[in-house]
Amino acid sequence: MRALLIHLIIGALLLAAAGPLAAQMAPELNQTGLDHFNQAFYEATPRQERAKAAEKYRLAEQSFQEAIRSQPDWVEPYLHLARTYFVQQKYRQAAEVYQKALTVAPERKDVYLRWASALEKAGDYQGAITVLQTLRTQETDKDAIAKLDEFIRQ
Repeated sequence: MRALLIHLIIGALLLAAAGPLAAQMAPELNQTGLDHFNQAFYEATPRQERAKAAEKYRLAEQSFQEAIRSQPDWVEPYLHLARTYFVQQKYRQAAEVYQKALTVAPERKDVYLRWASALEKAGDYQGAITVLQTLRTQETDKDAIAKLDEFIRQ
């Protein structure tokens, strides 16, 4: 019985330590994702190496997803994952990730614009307008409001 109790205590301590360790891994995973993305976008795609680009994008997606799981309150891997989807024309997936990014960093106005862009590219024009209207209610700069109004009218 005592040995079981000791194993349970050790297991609990290891689980408690895993949280901070996972958070420390997130920057590494994010950087690995960026490396794969850069190889796909800046090297393989211009050379029309489609298979290599697809594999590098897949690896980038995987790394960003792992970074998000490791540190779900850090917005950067969400933005990188969404961009990875966007450049592959996976607009619905990009829009979903941008929306999730706003739950982590609701003050990031640029994410609203990226989300609206992904929705527009996916053909969800009403969704894009709704996102821009939401951003408009948060904006205080008159020039920015005028630009948003122009986008919404288009």
